[in-house]
Amino acid sequence: MRAHDLDTPCLLLDIDVMERNIASMASYLVDKPAKLRPHFKTPKTPEVARRQLAAGAIGITVAKLGEAEVLADAGLGPILVANQVVGPQKIDRLMALLARGADITVAVEAAYHVRELAEGAKRSGQTPAAIIEIDGGMHRCGTRSPAETVALARELVAAGVRYRGVMGYEGHAVLLPDEAERREKAAASLSVVKEHVEALAEVGLSPGIVSVAGTGTFEFAAEAPFVTELQCGSYVFMDGAYGWVLPGRFENALSLLTTVISIRDDYAVADAGMKSLTNEFGAPRTKDGRIKAARLAEEHAHLVGEGIESLRIGDKVELIPSHGDTTLNLHDTYFVVRDGEVVDQWPILAARKFR
Repeated sequence: MRAHDLDTPCLLLDIDVMERNIASMASYLVDKPAKLRPHFKTPKTPEVARRQLAAGAIGITVAKLGEAEVLADAGLGPILVANQVVGPQKIDRLMALLARGADITVAVEAAYHVRELAEGAKRSGQTPAAIIEIDGGMHRCGTRSPAETVALARELVAAGVRYRGVMGYEGHAVLLPDEAERREKAAASLSVVKEHVEALAEVGLSPGIVSVAGTGTFEFAAEAPFVTELQCGSYVFMDGAYGWVLPGRFENALSLLTTVISIRDDYAVADAGMKSLTNEFGAPRTKDGRIKAARLAEEHAHLVGEGIESLRIGDKVELIPSHGDTTLNLHDTYFVVRDGEVVDQWPILAARKFR
C-alpha cells in the first residue's frame, strides 16, 4: 500500500531516514568519551530502542516508570528513569521490575526519595539503584549545591541504595535558536554539574555515571571530559522545533498525514486537530515549509501558506510535528514507510504511559 492511501490522520515513520539519524549519532560519538543513552520519551516503541542499542547505545533513558515497564517487557535496557519515583505504589512497581531482573536506576534529589527507596527495598528484598539529579539552571528538580549533593550521596550509601552517579539537564538551552547563546547556557549548566562532580570526588564518592544533554546541546556536552553519557532523544525523529535549531544536522523521519476537507481562497482545512497533532512548539509545517497549520481546533487544522494554491479537497498533506514527543503520544501506531510504501506497522506501546 502507498502511504498516501492510508486513512487519516495517521503517523508516518520513514525507516530509512530514522536509521540514518541513528547511524549519524552513533558515528559522531564513536571516538568521544561520552556514550549515548537515548531518551525513550521520543520513540516510545521498543522497535526503535532496539535499533539504537544495536548501533552502540549503552542503555535507554525514560521519563516515567510506565515507559520502563514497556522496555522491561521487551527485554531492553539498562534503563535510567531520569525522574523521581514517588509513592509506595510506584516504589513497589519499581521493586517488581528489579525482581524480574531488570537493570533500572532512578533519580533522587532529596532525603525523602532515599527513604522511600530504602523502605521499598525492605518490603521487597531488592536493592535499588539511584543517581542524584542536579539543578543545572533549569530550575525544575535537582539539588542546588555541591554540599547538598554530597550529603545525599552519603545518605544513599548509608541506606543501602546503590549510588551510581549524577545527572543534569540543560533543558532551558536545548531549543535556543542562536547557537552562541545555546552553547553559552549549556556550558554554564555543565559547569554547575562539574562542580558537583568534583565535590563528590573530593570525599571519595566519584560518580560512575554523569548523564546530561538533549538533542540541542549534545555536541557541547560530548566535549566535556567529565560527562559519561548523553540522554538525547529527539534526534532519532527530528521534529520541526529541533529542525529549526539544528538545520541539516539530522533529518525529519516522522510526519503526520492529514486529508484536506475544505478549500477557501486564502486557507484550507485538514482533518487533523489537537486530538492528533500538537503545536506547543510552533506551527507544524510541510517539509518544504510551503504549508503550515496556523491553528488547530479539536478535529481541524487551518492550513495557510503559498502551497495551498495547489491543494484540492481530498488531497493528502504530510505535516512535520513541531514537537514529535507530544504528537506521537496521541497515537497508537506508526505506519512504517520506505520509498512511499507502507512496509510495517509498529505499536507505540509507551504512548500515554504517564504513570
